[in-house]
Amino acid sequence: MARPALTNDERAQMRRRLADAALSIHLEQGSDAVSFRALAEAVGISHTLIYRYVEDKDELLAQVRAAAVGRFEAFVRSRERDRESRLERLRTVFDAYVEYVRRNPAEYLLIFSTEQPSPDAYPELLAARRSLFEHAVESVQACVDAGEIQGDARRITHAFWGGLHGLMTLHVNGQLVHGCDLDELAPALLNLLLGAVLPNRVTPAASRGVAARRRSPGRKSKPNPRRSA
Repeated sequence: MARPALTNDERAQMRRRLADAALSIHLEQGSDAVSFRALAEAVGISHTLIYRYVEDKDELLAQVRAAAVGRFEAFVRSRERDRESRLERLRTVFDAYVEYVRRNPAEYLLIFSTEQPSPDAYPELLAARRSLFEHAVESVQACVDAGEIQGDARRITHAFWGGLHGLMTLHVNGQLVHGCDLDELAPALLNLLLGAVLPNRVTPAASRGVAARRRSPGRKSKPNPRRSA
């Protein structure tokens, strides 16, 4: 006899239970321990029944990652304060990223694991990732609109994003072994990135020109022979 069809609510409820169980197993034992048999035991169903709710492990982990990204964004937004200036708010967003990863290194590694299918394959995960990134773009764009930094907001955000995630990945994998730790490097990275986009920044070439002029205060300009004709 065929099993009765699942309602959307029943399917969604079990998918949430499976995702919660998968996250718990991942946090306690690592992602390799997340198997359908382990999940079935955790939620109290046959492992063959799991296929009624998810197609495979990758689909289930995509759901787990989407939920983790949502918590990541909620944490970042909770740290913002209305009275901050736009540039201060951008610094707060940066600091909140660092703090979230300090508190949730295993979730961070799960979200940005290099051993996962492209988020493009899972609309829910892609939407969550985009929402987190677009919030950062909005923070940068507010600074650009106010004239506090200059440049293209999306490109600036990508630069911040890439630099910060590189640092966070090294940190959570225990690879900051060359004499500087996260407490030193995170603010240094932010100041370096901001220094590249603050308005009226003097370029290295311009600095050399200014220095050369300062070394020769008595130098007089030569008359242009073409103008004396």
